[in-house]
This record gives sequence, structure tokens and C-alpha cells, in this order.
Amino acid sequence: MRTKLGVLAVTTAALAGGVLTQTDQAEASTPNVVVDSLSVSAGANGQSKATATVHSARTIKLQALTVAVRSADGSNNDFPGATATTLGPRSATFTSGSRTFQPGSYTYYVAYKVRDHWYSVSPVKSFTAGTGTGSTVTPTPTPTATQPASSTPTTTAPSTPAATPPSTTAPSTTAPTSSAPTTPAPTTPAPVSSAPSTPAPTSSAPSTTAAGPVGIPGTWHQVFGDEFNGSSLDGSKWNSNWFGCSGCVTKPPNSAEGSAYSPSQVSVADGSLHLKLAQQPTTVAGKTYPYVSGIVTSNNKAQFTYGAFEARIYTPSSGSQMANWPSFWADGQNWPTDGELDVLEGLGGSACYHFHSTAGGPGGCASGTYSGGWHTFGAEWKQGSATYYYDGKQVGQITTGITSSPMYLILNNAINPSHSGTNIAPADMMVDYVRVWQH
Repeated sequence: MRTKLGVLAVTTAALAGGVLTQTDQAEASTPNVVVDSLSVSAGANGQSKATATVHSARTIKLQALTVAVRSADGSNNDFPGATATTLGPRSATFTSGSRTFQPGSYTYYVAYKVRDHWYSVSPVKSFTAGTGTGSTVTPTPTPTATQPASSTPTTTAPSTPAATPPSTTAPSTTAPTSSAPTTPAPTTPAPVSSAPSTPAPTSSAPSTTAAGPVGIPGTWHQVFGDEFNGSSLDGSKWNSNWFGCSGCVTKPPNSAEGSAYSPSQVSVADGSLHLKLAQQPTTVAGKTYPYVSGIVTSNNKAQFTYGAFEARIYTPSSGSQMANWPSFWADGQNWPTDGELDVLEGLGGSACYHFHSTAGGPGGCASGTYSGGWHTFGAEWKQGSATYYYDGKQVGQITTGITSSPMYLILNNAINPSHSGTNIAPADMMVDYVRVWQH
């Protein structure tokens, strides 16, 4: 889902005044690059180039700065001309090299490399390359989103999950040398004040009768499932917070999130799991978060190496876009060495996917609308590849940095306060079922 405070990612832990204080190395070192403007323009002979204006709150040296481009199927089409530069509070302009795009829809965003890691920055925008001689590029206004978490593109462009969306409106995918960005950042579209009405979930067949993952070919047998048909969360399968004692309110997986996680925001009713986000200041370990929300994980209860992972989810919506930062993902015990499989991340209003490892966090965002109704999000993870399916249709594939260590499941209804354009509260993320199959 994004750079997290995984169990072994925490580098220091000291008991001060009875409160456990944790410092995450990745969080402390992630630079804060801000995109002031970003655009794509069409030139002669059907070639296009990108221009970005960026700055940083403090002076930092970047090993590379580029504009990453992903096609609708998640393929890497980055602009050439990645360059080393130094950023500071004064805005600097980056102009890419030119390239020709095949007809189709594309998303693009700024990515940069520092300390041998790639990061993606919101906003994620989109354009359409037209048909005919000298294809034209037509920018498509797209609301931006949150600040990204670490990922990894290439020297010329990012990516190799998705990661990695920059998060924002649509993140990245594979790239020539490294990996691409993921977790997105601030957005500027007009905030939406009211939350959409939540339709009653339709019941689904019990896990024992599920024939197989939707749209994923092969012969499968189910090894895990929860239909959420009871009246309370099944404690033999799930924890209702992030690495905390039973019943405790905990900090979020990522420092960009604005909500603490409380078991009180998790419930099972009407055939669905409910993960409810509320605007309610909540203090954990001396830090106050403006929101409180719900999360479930199968850590220490169920984990898997390879297989097909699927959930039927109703995400909150902001207009026609996905609201907040809802996620369905799997994570290993030692992040990022053991890997992270992001089946769904709502980034900048879009439905995105990534795979994080020490090689980076490539990924992408699916075209189309996946909010305002029930949708099935799935992924097949096997040796050498992770393939993503939304509503039974393949939307992307990642073939670099694929790990083989066991991972546990996570579902959470996150929010990034800086992503005001598509944030809403209260908001209820509902899950009809979660299922895992293996061959």
C-alpha cells in the first residue's frame, strides 16, 4: 500500500515515560518534494514533452528527476531526460526530452531518485494520444492526490507497483532500470463536503461454494475466506488494529495518513465488514491524528506465499472518483525485503496497484471508474510476476522485484489530510468477502 512502519522496519524503540516511542528510518529520511505545476505539450512530428515546476522545503540533492508515464495497461512510457539536480525553496523547472506516444490514454507524474530510492509525487494527471499522423496529446484534467511513499523508477523514468501511486491520481509501473513510485500526496481539487449514500451490500456465495477467483485463469482451491455473514469480526482470522494489543488504538502504517486506527471503527453487519472513517481527533503515543478509522489484518493468524487474492469492496466516493485512501493489500514481516502486494489503493480518486520490494515499488492505476458501487479487486501472485484483475479484467502486471516470502492480508480505510480534493468524512468502506486461492 505504501511505505509502512512494518515490524522490522522500525529502527529504534525506546521506552520514555511509559510510552513506546518508535522512529521509522524510511519515514525520517523521505524528502518532501512539491510539484507546483505539471503539463504535457504536443510538438512537431507527433512528439510530446513534459514540463514540471517543483520545489522542496529544504535543500536536497536529487540523483535524478523525471516525469513518469504509464499507459492504461500499466506499461512504462516515461519521458526521456532524467537529470540530477538540487532543489530548494525556490521553484525550479524541469523540461523532459521529447517522445512519440501510441494512440491511447496515459497517466503521468513527477518522480525523483534520492539515496538510491525512487519516489513519486502527486498530482497524477492524464492525457490522450490521438490517432492519425503526428498523434496529438490532449491533457485530461485529473484531480490530484496525496504525497507518495517511496518507490522506484529508472534513470530515465520511474518504475519497474506501483507502487507505485504516487498516489495521487495514478501511480506507476515498470521502468527500464529501477522501479516506480506509489503512495501519492497533496491534492488541490475542491473538497467534497458530503459523503455518498451507502447502498446495502448484496449477499455473496459462501466461501465454500466459490468456484474460483473472478477472471483469473487456472485451477484453484480456496485456502482462506471470510464472507462476513456474522454479527462480529472473526478474531481467529483478523486483528482490528495495526500491531497493537487487543482493543488498543494504534498509529497508522504510514506517516502520511491522518487517522489512528481503533477497533471501535470495525464492525460486521448486513453481510459486510465495515471500516468506518470519522473526523475525530485521536491521540496515540503523544501524536494527535485528525481522524480515526478502521483496519483489519491477518498478521500472525493467516499468511500466504503465492496465490490469488480477491475481495469484493464498496469504496466511498467523491463524485465519480474514489474517496480517501481505501486499500486492500498484503505485506511481509520484514518490509520491504519480504515484499508488499497492493491489490487496490485509492489514490487521487483512481484505483491503483503496486508491488513493493527492495527493488522498488512499480505499479499503475486502472482506467475507468471503480467507485460508487461494488467492485471485485484481485491479484495473482506467483514466481516472477503479480497480475492484477479488477471486475475480472486484467488491468496490469508487474514482473520485477517479485518476492517469495509469506504475506498477511490488510484492509483499511485510510485518509491523507493533504489530499483534500477527494477526501470525505464520515465514510464507510464495506467488504462483502475476502478469499485466497492456491493451485
